[in-house]
Amino acid sequence: TTYLYLPQMVDQFWENIMKTWITKTIVVSACVLGIAGCATPVDRMAEKPYCHTHSGRNAYCTKDPAPSIAKDDEAKSFASVPEALTVYVLRYRDDGHHQLDISVDGGAAMETVPNSMIRLRLKEGTHQITFNVGGKTFDRTISGTKGEVRLLGITGTDYFWGKSSHQWTNDSVDQLKQRALRSRLIKDITLL
Repeated sequence: TTYLYLPQMVDQFWENIMKTWITKTIVVSACVLGIAGCATPVDRMAEKPYCHTHSGRNAYCTKDPAPSIAKDDEAKSFASVPEALTVYVLRYRDDGHHQLDISVDGGAAMETVPNSMIRLRLKEGTHQITFNVGGKTFDRTISGTKGEVRLLGITGTDYFWGKSSHQWTNDSVDQLKQRALRSRLIKDITLL
């Protein structure tokens, strides 16, 4: 058995305290520096791809850059413009974890990802908005005049065994706006 004399015990006591203090100082410093890094201001004008994640994993990203966060905020005011019919196409968060393309009047496909929306500025009149998934085509016809705003929602489910189910929603304008406020503007298109 080794016996420590009082001076050795005091030395060992201070040595342990110093090791603990140094360790705590390093840990606290690392945390402070980490938090400072998170506090870096976000560039609200940057346009970059938007990525939807499901439970913190499985990112599904747009191929094209999404409008800036500032443009996203502006779009969520749902303001009309006097020269166009404004249509928001909202894709719900839990409608599957894959890209889904929509088109207007048979035009070029525009990709969406879950929890996103597209703002369209269209000529007044009647338009057909279409999306395709699982070999099925889903159409919605809308009509409107200059200065009006319309909202459409896409919902659905993807099952792990490969089956999926999608459709246009029949939600109220208020319900669609509430969901849109929690989504991300990924396209802002003018087709006048």
